[in-house]
Amino acid sequence: MKVKAIYDKDIINKDETLHIKERKERIRKYSNLLSFKMLYCFRVDNDHWNGDEIHCINEYGLIYIYNYKSKKYITILHPRPSQLKRYFHQLNITLPNDIKRLIDKCYKRNKNSNMNEL
Repeated sequence: MKVKAIYDKDIINKDETLHIKERKERIRKYSNLLSFKMLYCFRVDNDHWNGDEIHCINEYGLIYIYNYKSKKYITILHPRPSQLKRYFHQLNITLPNDIKRLIDKCYKRNKNSNMNEL
């Protein structure tokens, strides 16, 4: 994963890809953490054949992933603490306090509820 830049535009297209439609169990498990209130978004290169992605961190720490060109909603994931740190570290940005708090909350959720086991 290579973080290219902060993404500060709105995600206009709320269309979903087939990928997210196949993740019903993940959406159910995250149901109490779903929110489109995004704190930070980044343009990311994952060497995917569909091109760059936009990764948005919501107020509960979930990462929403969109295609950069189409703005289609690809998937959602609950991060491990190091995943949240990477976005900022790769751009040489000091970790904001709200992200430090989310890292702790995400770590506790992962430990207590295996949020990444989907």
